[in-house]
Amino acid sequence: MAQPTGRDLHIDRLLSDLSVAYMNEPGSYIADRVFPVVYVNRQTDKYAIYRKGDWFRDEAEKRALLTESAGGGFALATPGTLVCDEWAFHQDIADEDIDNADEVFDLEDDATQFVIEKLRLRREAEWASNFFGTGIWDKDLSGQTDTPGTDEFKCWDESGSTPIDDIEDAKAIVKGNTGVMPNTLVVSERVHQALKNHSDVVDRFKYTQAGIITADLLARVFEIDRYLIGSALYATNPEDTVADTNDDLSYILTQYDALLVYSAPQPSKRRPSGGYTFRWRRPSQGGLAGDRLESTIRKFRIEPIGGTRIEGSVYEDLKLVSSACGVYFDDAISAGRTITS
Repeated sequence: MAQPTGRDLHIDRLLSDLSVAYMNEPGSYIADRVFPVVYVNRQTDKYAIYRKGDWFRDEAEKRALLTESAGGGFALATPGTLVCDEWAFHQDIADEDIDNADEVFDLEDDATQFVIEKLRLRREAEWASNFFGTGIWDKDLSGQTDTPGTDEFKCWDESGSTPIDDIEDAKAIVKGNTGVMPNTLVVSERVHQALKNHSDVVDRFKYTQAGIITADLLARVFEIDRYLIGSALYATNPEDTVADTNDDLSYILTQYDALLVYSAPQPSKRRPSGGYTFRWRRPSQGGLAGDRLESTIRKFRIEPIGGTRIEGSVYEDLKLVSSACGVYFDDAISAGRTITS
């Protein structure tokens, strides 16, 4: 006797309360956390730089009765310049797609999050290019797998390495050149893995701490305010060049390196900082409330093509301000170590 089967009784459709998308976790990004933001009133501007030696020179003298005191002054160096270029991205949504979409899709919300993610990726890549590499800071230290020489150290994943001592030495370099003590260590995810499992680090906590060694605990080990792990990924292949499941993902930050730097807790006068994020918020456009990207998100109709555009835009300059405030660890772990995803 014929009767309907399961496939006849149910037609598959998309679930209304579940979807899957791949993107970086917000905590993977460090570009908006390393250096403070300086809000500026114009797209281009300058900032004052005092000549360093004038403020360190010992010139006060004992004064005899009825004589003039010793005197002097300070000079300004060439001012720094900033240019807040606009970074922007958009997605267009056809009216037909909005009308036909199943309940699981909120196409305008999807587009908003997609645009924000694109701007976050661009900022992270810009930060890495401007700050995370050799030849940027006054001092580069090179990791070696054997006996290190001048301006070298033993890679932190090698037996006999001394990351705590190496970072202390790098602190002394910055302090000796600037008068400030570095307060921030930026590491790649793979360097973080090496550090949290290093015997010198584990020994500090094996009798007093239970569980895993966190970023906060590592900040305590290295006696710094912040320990930041850059782990954001990006797709290296152009769109539609591989199957959906075979996109080639790579880390934005080179996975062998680390940066020790002084970052001012907040923008202030007469204080150095390794860098700043200068951000121009146009008077006619407000920032996106509640989002650290602080981009302007606009939604507007495009009548000639029958669609809606979701567009994000941010004006900023991720600026190296004082190269003396940082020490870069090149090959903090062995460059020959295989890294696969």
